[in-house]
Parts: sequence; structure tokens; C-alpha cells
Amino acid sequence: MTFNRMVIVLGLVFALIVPVQVPAQTVRDNDGTILKQIIIFGRHSIRSATVSLTELQPFAVDVYPHLFEVKTGCLTPNGKTAEILLGTYFRSYLLHERLLTGDDHTDAAHSYFRSNSIERSWMTADALGTGLFPDITVPVHSFSVYPQKPDPVFDPIAAHVAKVDSNLAVAQVREIFNSGEAVASAYSGDLALIRSVLFDYPLGTLPLPHKPPHCPHSPDKSLPCIDATAIKIPLTATTENIKTGQVVDVGGLAYTDGAADPFVMEYADGFAPKDVAWGRRPTLELLSQVTRIVDAVFSIEVRTPYLSQVQSSNAASHILGAMQQAVTGSEVPGAFGDVGTQMVAAISSDTYVVGLAGLLNLHWQLPGYQPDFCAPGGALVFELRQSSGGYLVRVFYTAQDFDQLRYLTPLTLKEPPKTTQLLVPGGSSSATDLDVDFGVFQKLMTNAIGRQYVENPSKEIPPGVLTGVTCQ
Repeated sequence: MTFNRMVIVLGLVFALIVPVQVPAQTVRDNDGTILKQIIIFGRHSIRSATVSLTELQPFAVDVYPHLFEVKTGCLTPNGKTAEILLGTYFRSYLLHERLLTGDDHTDAAHSYFRSNSIERSWMTADALGTGLFPDITVPVHSFSVYPQKPDPVFDPIAAHVAKVDSNLAVAQVREIFNSGEAVASAYSGDLALIRSVLFDYPLGTLPLPHKPPHCPHSPDKSLPCIDATAIKIPLTATTENIKTGQVVDVGGLAYTDGAADPFVMEYADGFAPKDVAWGRRPTLELLSQVTRIVDAVFSIEVRTPYLSQVQSSNAASHILGAMQQAVTGSEVPGAFGDVGTQMVAAISSDTYVVGLAGLLNLHWQLPGYQPDFCAPGGALVFELRQSSGGYLVRVFYTAQDFDQLRYLTPLTLKEPPKTTQLLVPGGSSSATDLDVDFGVFQKLMTNAIGRQYVENPSKEIPPGVLTGVTCQ
């Protein structure tokens, strides 16, 4: 049985460089700088499982609870509310920083909203806009959702903008990770934990039984459950439906990721404890450890040097172009927005957020999360600031924590989402001052971007404003 790999929440375990980070809220009064532009490159908020529960059923001994209020893979009502809360926070912050005037029509005219062509991303961008500009409906630019047209900014492979050499990708992955057996061994404890939840094995039963129990609720009741955690990890080239984040076949990691994905979203969406992972240790500690499997998937699929460049150069080029427009006052072809754009919100999935982070070797750690965790609604935030010495860039990772999502906690300047400023390797002047001179940042971005993977601006046709997207 096969199903598409879903991506949930997280980035990298095999970090080659330990990040030096300074935890910081983005509000810094009287620091001598003026915020000129902000770019929010984020993930969609809380969604339902991206694979139908019927397809998932052979991987668990009990029935997955049918408690999501929406169809497979759609943004939930709580996800929409959580993103509105995040947008409300950014409104307060940007008013405080005087980037926004408070007149929604004026401010929206200097903003640009973009989503990839997936319902949950468009609805997240729309919800973020509702929080930022409550008096208007923001225009969200997106290609067709139904039928789906890949956006080359986010998925340059599927959009045929970037051509990937799958054999080269696999060779580099194997140089870094050795083999699927090595990966399975490194994550054996996490795989065992997930197996114990899927098959209801007692906590502390180690080693866990390797013969899966019968699955009375699967379509074929005479067969045993499928042990996703025991499926081999081939680390070979994907041969069909190649797209960003799915160039290398990770086998059992994808199946395990898929089987465990609902646990995280169940908790974030406010399910009762008895319905989160069937009530089997539905704690934040368990959920955090479960997401380490996604760590492994992202490490392989989007953070290796070759794949991060192929898959993320086009997005990085659009971000850099938007900053250059703000600095020079001149149009830059192939940029987000136009010369007057002060606020950009580009919403897609954790695949693309983590991939962009990999291109610049960015890492983060937020309380309650695994390293490089890309939570629902989480975002890389690029601030362009002007100082007496010129322009500088601050890069942050911002996300609501699990409980802020679960309980839909209002966010304010005093009670903000979790935020940390990131070290930009080669750019920061010291471990305690992570600001980067814009000229240095521009050079780092230019060197990281593979121009052969960037769409020719003269051929680019940006998407128009999409309206009326609903969950189908």
C-alpha cells in the first residue's frame, strides 16, 4: 500500500554547525534603527491529516478518531483562528514599529500576500491578512488551487523551472547519512516510541515486539497491521511524481511520518486528551519526540546542500529582490511585490520554510520544540532596517508554541509568540550581535542562490489574486 508522504512539523537533527542564538523578542525600543520592510515566509496553520484516515488505518491497531471538522488536508477552524491571532500580533508589532499607519486600505496597498496553490496555504494567508488588516479583505495572490497549478517560487521542480539531478541528490544524501539502515539505527528510539503508540504496546516494553498485531479495523481484517517503523529506508531516487521535498525515496520514514502525523495536529487542534494518539501518553514530550522523524525526513529531502539550492533558490531570489527594491527604490524583476511594498507574507508549507533555512544554514530552537521545528503557522521573518550606518537585516524564527495553538491564546506585545533571532553564518559580526549589514546579507544570498534554478524574470508570469477558495 502506498500514500503520499506528508510533512508535519520540523527541520534538522544532523546539524553540521551548532547554532549560536540569542533569544529575543522582536520589539527593541530605541535601538537606533527604523523598520523599513518585513518579509514573513511561513507555514500554513493547523490542518487535518493530509492522508485519509481510511488509508492510514492499516498502520494502527485502533481506529483513528474522525474528529477533524474538515476534509483531508484542509485548514481547520481552529487553524484559521490561530492564524488570525498571529496576524493580530503582527499588526500590533508593526504599528509599534510604525511600519503600519493603522489605515488598513493604505497599509494593504503597501503589502503583498502570496500563497502556494494549496487550499490550506491560501486560507492561512487570508487569515493572517484578517488579523493584520481587520477592516478589509486582503488580496492573496496564488495560482489555481482546483485544479492545482504548482507555484515555481515554492515548488520549482514540479513547475519545471528547476531541473534536479536525482542521482546527484541521492549520492550526496548517502555521503551524509550513509544508508537507510544507519538512519533507522539513529532514530531507533523514536521509531520504537511511535510503534508503541500505533500498536498499544505498554510503555517501557523494550525491545518492542517486531511482529505487528492483527488490525481488526483495517479494510482486510484477516491481515496483520503494517509496521510502518519497520519498512526499509531505501535512500534511492524517486522515479514518479518528482517534486520539491520528494526527490529521494525515504521509504519507512515517510510511512512512519504519515502514521504519526495526526497526533501532532490532534493536540494543536484542541482534541480531548483521550483522542490525542488514542489517549496513549498524549503529552507534549511525546509529540515533540514524534516530530524527530520529520527531522530526519527534512534533513534528507531539503537540507542537504545540493537539494536546498535546487529547491529554494527561486524563493530566496524573490526575497532578496524585494529587499533590494526597498533599499534602492528601483524595480527588481522577479521580486515579491513592487517598489513600494513594505510587508510581504508568503505562505506555503514547512517543506519550503525548512528548505529556505537550509539554503542559508539557519537553525533555531524554541521552547517545547525540537531543533528547527517548523510549527503550524511558524515562519522565517526577515526584517530590513535602516540605521545611521545604512541598512541591516535581522532574521527571526517566530511561531506559536503548542499550547498557544491548542488553547488559541491571544497574542500581544507583552505575550507574544515564541521568537528567536537567528545566526546567519558568515554575516553576523559577533555571537551577541546577530544583525547583518545588508551588503553582507546580499552577498551571502547571492552566493547561496543557484541562478540556474531561478526562473528567468522576463518569462515569469506572477499569479493573480485568487478568491473564494474553500475546503474541497
